[in-house]
Amino acid sequence: MPHLRPILKSVVFVALAGLLAMPTQRAQAGPEDAGAFLVALNKTAIETLNDTTIGEDQRHKEFRKLAQKSFDVPRISKFVLGINWRRATPAQREEFLDVFEDVNLQRFMPLFTQYADQIFTVTKVRQHKEKPRLYFVTSTISREESPTATVEWRVTKRDDEYKILDVVAEGVSMALTLRKEYGSVVKNSGLDGLIDQLRQKVKADSPPANSTPQ
Repeated sequence: MPHLRPILKSVVFVALAGLLAMPTQRAQAGPEDAGAFLVALNKTAIETLNDTTIGEDQRHKEFRKLAQKSFDVPRISKFVLGINWRRATPAQREEFLDVFEDVNLQRFMPLFTQYADQIFTVTKVRQHKEKPRLYFVTSTISREESPTATVEWRVTKRDDEYKILDVVAEGVSMALTLRKEYGSVVKNSGLDGLIDQLRQKVKADSPPANSTPQ
């Protein structure tokens, strides 16, 4: 079963710390840019996903809606599969999209309540010179008695909406790391093998059907 390497786990932890951080600060970003998008995303995460009055099932639903709205999952999926996406059948693509979303939801959900004392600050927003719809948003994530982490968010704008394409924490790209790991699995087991292993991971990590939401 494919697992993220320790370095990618660190990327995930740092990235989610940013989205769930409080309070939020702001620097060097206009009101309608990619930086503002991330600040608004952070605010929504705080207000909805850290709501202790709702159960686990509702938190799953809220996170799924937030992820679908804020991350360009189809484009990320195409990138992490690379040439294997082009070789895939329509049915394989649909199956991968579904299970890829589920795997990441399960990975991120446990982090929701762990970063209440983090401070997320947007420090710089840079527009790609040749691709005006692509933005690089630099942020810092700090915590008392811990080193400040730097995270770069790669954000695209389409149809007046911003969506995250990648998260680079301390120089490590989450999308690139997944591309390497998934490519290795496909090489050894085929795309159907990757999909099957991801399905098994989702099943193994799912709580019992009769479990009580926390």
